[in-house]
Amino acid sequence: MRQLSSAQAVAIERAGLADVLAGPGQGFWEIRTGSKIGVVVGDDWELRVTPRIDVPRLMFLLAYAQDQRGWKKITAQFGREDDLFGAIASGFSWHATWALDRGLLRGYVGREERRNDIRGRVLFGAQIARSGGLPLPIHVAYDDFTADVLENRMLRTATQLLLRLPRIPAEARKRLLRVRAVLEGVSPLVAWRGVAAPETTRLNERYEAALRLAELVLAGASVNAAVGDVRSTTFVFDMNKVFEDFLTAAFREAMRPHGGEVRSQIAPYSLDESGVLALKPDISWWIGSSCAAIVDAKYKAVDDGVMKHPDAYQMLAYCLSYGLQTGYLAYAKDSGQEARTHRIRHSENDIVVATIDVEKEPEDVLADVAALASRIAREVRSARLAA
Repeated sequence: MRQLSSAQAVAIERAGLADVLAGPGQGFWEIRTGSKIGVVVGDDWELRVTPRIDVPRLMFLLAYAQDQRGWKKITAQFGREDDLFGAIASGFSWHATWALDRGLLRGYVGREERRNDIRGRVLFGAQIARSGGLPLPIHVAYDDFTADVLENRMLRTATQLLLRLPRIPAEARKRLLRVRAVLEGVSPLVAWRGVAAPETTRLNERYEAALRLAELVLAGASVNAAVGDVRSTTFVFDMNKVFEDFLTAAFREAMRPHGGEVRSQIAPYSLDESGVLALKPDISWWIGSSCAAIVDAKYKAVDDGVMKHPDAYQMLAYCLSYGLQTGYLAYAKDSGQEARTHRIRHSENDIVVATIDVEKEPEDVLADVAALASRIAREVRSARLAA
């Protein structure tokens, strides 16, 4: 139980970090957490939900999902941090400072303006439609060589969001203030959710690590409008999605030697003929136009090598719907047991339960994914030969 104002309770609920239920006493609330981690920060209060795994391991999962080749560079600054957002602030501020110290990136940005002089080309259609025959102002379009490019706008926005957090390391805060000062003339993004960094080129490659971390900040951050007197900043990550994104990226890399195509969250396929019972597996491997295997990611422990009943029912539905003999469940916590295969009664379906222990060293985690990928490729090809 926690004592909260009703406005604080609403802010926490809206943030999506936890469920807030009214308690037995006036002003007391029960906070129930689930798979989401993060922080909600108000003017003089905050709620933090910390991950069960170490911060460096979590940053590996996040970084690898973004960049399978450069994840080591992204995570290089996270060995000593024990707070997730302190770690992100430290790593981002270091990489952003390093990038900006090597020169502020500039580029051409298209502009359309109403001016009293001519610059670029005149937009005659807009001039006639909007100016009512008046000669001024003139509607023009031109390319402006400026620092107001997307890369800088992402760094500026991520910096501002991180500076709203009250408990980040002093050195990180100092670097963030310096980054903000360098980017003072750059426009922050107004809508930043889903913004992705531009493709890495020779011109912006020094920004690469900072931009990857900026993407993480922008993906998890939101500033909520005031509820009464409460205004809050939120950073939230759903560990179910974190593990799924990591496993998808790692599985895709591991399957490259085996050919085919790994797909993520494919369009729903219906279990029933009427199209009501839609199914959408996490990860699928396709050979040509046929689905060869399905892997479902589960961010939870598997007890004594035995899958959870709802997970088994879900995977069996996938197998029936896609015409597969075997389905694969990948859990994020090791039970100390080898992978197990469960034969389903009165059918020819098998469900394989494997674990990808995310608390291992990164290279060992990737080795587990590679072993699962090799097993799937081997079993699929054996089944095709037998058929």
